[in-house]
Amino acid sequence: MNNVHAPNSDNLGSLVEKLDKSHYDVLNTLCASAKKQALKLQTLEMHQATSQYINLCYRIIEEIQQYINLKKEHLIPYIQTLYEKDTTGHDCKNCNGTGSCSMQHELQLLELRQSHDKMSEILNRLQMAALPLYSETIYPDVYRVLRNQMALIENSLTELFLLEGSQLIPKVVEAQKNIHARY
Repeated sequence: MNNVHAPNSDNLGSLVEKLDKSHYDVLNTLCASAKKQALKLQTLEMHQATSQYINLCYRIIEEIQQYINLKKEHLIPYIQTLYEKDTTGHDCKNCNGTGSCSMQHELQLLELRQSHDKMSEILNRLQMAALPLYSETIYPDVYRVLRNQMALIENSLTELFLLEGSQLIPKVVEAQKNIHARY
């Protein structure tokens, strides 16, 4: 995985591309794999405690997938457009001849921050979700596989959370200021 503490040298365009390919796509792949494992376990399950764990994992995975899809469908296109406007010297004070920009920059930033807060909630739930194990030997390997996949998802989501908070959000704010979307 990428070094979260790397210098903040990526421009907004390359940062969003890196987030898309190295984080959003990777998380989607991890979630798809864990979801298959959870479905497999649901057909085998007989104990209530592990059944609750499997159902919790499945719900969290689906929520993460929805979160990533929203990022890919709405946030990435907005940021790419914002980056283009920033690099071409666009000035939102002149939008539509009235200074009334149609890109809803404030709303986009609010949604970005809200989705970041939502990611924090998901991470908290991931940390609370633990397969009830008293001994590694009482559950078959298929449970450990799901638990390990959930740990990989948690690690990847944590790294994404840190990158978005420390680099993406500040760069979006900076680009908005550069084009006078926030004045």
